[in-house]
Amino acid sequence: MVITVPAAIEVETDKIYLGQIALLEGVPPGLREQLNKIYLGPAPRYAETTWLYRSNVQYALDRSGLSGKYDLQMPSKVKITRACQLLTTEMLQAAVETYIREKASPFWTEWRLEPGRLAERKIPRGRLELQPDGDVQVKPGLLTVRLRIIIDGKVFTTIPVTSRLHIQAPVYVSTKRLAKHEVLTADCLCREIQELKTGQELLTPLVVEQFRVVREIPAGRVLSATDLQKIPLVEKGSKIRLILDQQPIRLELYVLAEEDGWLGDQIFVTNLGSNRQLKATVIGPGLVEVK
Repeated sequence: MVITVPAAIEVETDKIYLGQIALLEGVPPGLREQLNKIYLGPAPRYAETTWLYRSNVQYALDRSGLSGKYDLQMPSKVKITRACQLLTTEMLQAAVETYIREKASPFWTEWRLEPGRLAERKIPRGRLELQPDGDVQVKPGLLTVRLRIIIDGKVFTTIPVTSRLHIQAPVYVSTKRLAKHEVLTADCLCREIQELKTGQELLTPLVVEQFRVVREIPAGRVLSATDLQKIPLVEKGSKIRLILDQQPIRLELYVLAEEDGWLGDQIFVTNLGSNRQLKATVIGPGLVEVK
């Protein structure tokens, strides 16, 4: 029987068997299966090459009890490569851009992705899918998205893809210095389209008269969501009404608010008559209740 092995072979499995790489001619009945299962060693990894030597194949054949029964047509060594497909940098970048497009804020006016240092790589053949692995906070600056490389429905590996994200959006800019707890008015803010720096910039439309600043803000500063809070229904140091509801008795009196409070908050107040401090629930503008 004649066993022919070419000078270069591409394999698709982790192990090399004679039946994968050789053309078998003149094989007696019942012997072909034995030849097909002769193990010749591990296959190379993806993107790597290995060599299969004629002496090794002869040794494997002779050890299987076939000495003198075959004619081996093969070079002194054969180049073995792993069957693969190419995962390009464009494919990785496109997957990240798709993810960002799905996460993008409707208030962004423009965004672009500056690719990081990516390299092409060889991966197994099959139906390829690229999916993000976990949720990533999308914000300007360096952004790393881990992509799952899925071949024929199974995860082959996970690759981190780092890029720089540039975002432009309309932001709020203070037109003058604002003192702590100053209520916003239309003349103390303007809106400009700028490139975002932190991702914390306030982008959502703002009803200015309903908010105040939580700290001193210099003129020309881009406001973030953490710079603002809604105006409390009860302000610290203000004289407010307290309703004492203890059926069948219902009393009203004036108290002093010891802290800011929003709807549903429990705050400390001081009875102006007895100077007694108690805790009350905010139920409306300038109004608290004790049951």
